[in-house]
Amino acid sequence: MVGQIIVLIGPSGVGKTTLAERAQSDGLADRITTCTTRAPRPHETPNKDYYFMSLHEFSQRESLGEFVENEWIHGNRYGVLVHELSEALGAGKTAIISLGYGGASRVKEIWPQNVHVVGILPPSTDSLKSRLRGRGAKEDDMAIRLRSIDGEAKSVRQLADTIVVNDQFEEAYQQLRHVLNPSGCTRHAADS
Repeated sequence: MVGQIIVLIGPSGVGKTTLAERAQSDGLADRITTCTTRAPRPHETPNKDYYFMSLHEFSQRESLGEFVENEWIHGNRYGVLVHELSEALGAGKTAIISLGYGGASRVKEIWPQNVHVVGILPPSTDSLKSRLRGRGAKEDDMAIRLRSIDGEAKSVRQLADTIVVNDQFEEAYQQLRHVLNPSGCTRHAADS
């Protein structure tokens, strides 16, 4: 049985990682770990939240073709290892991953029958600003992210198969849960 990949896209701070973690903890999907060159945030665990690596190591892996996608986002490199997605699909699992717009487009291009893109959007720019402040974003970094919000929202709407507005987390999660399990039956990621 071939699995499926649920790709979450949306602006930074909108709740993609939190939604993916909840889906994993509820046994609905296996969260795919992304590589990044940025420094870990205080609450993040290396090799669980991200594979943190130097720019040099990232570039070496890129030259070896180890990434299915990689891109620059807000001054840092992010990438998804080919083997992470291939293994999940081959094992018949439901995998969930948060990607940028370019990465989501590429993954959808490679596995068009196995990918469902879910766009996660904030209810307003003010709510996104509040979320970014809550996770310790610096004012200059926040300004850069907020300047791109309109373009990001437009891109999300163009690529996504489903749109979820994350105003109230539980409501947003129930919408994502329906995408992961439209029949409503109890299911575990390893059983999908």
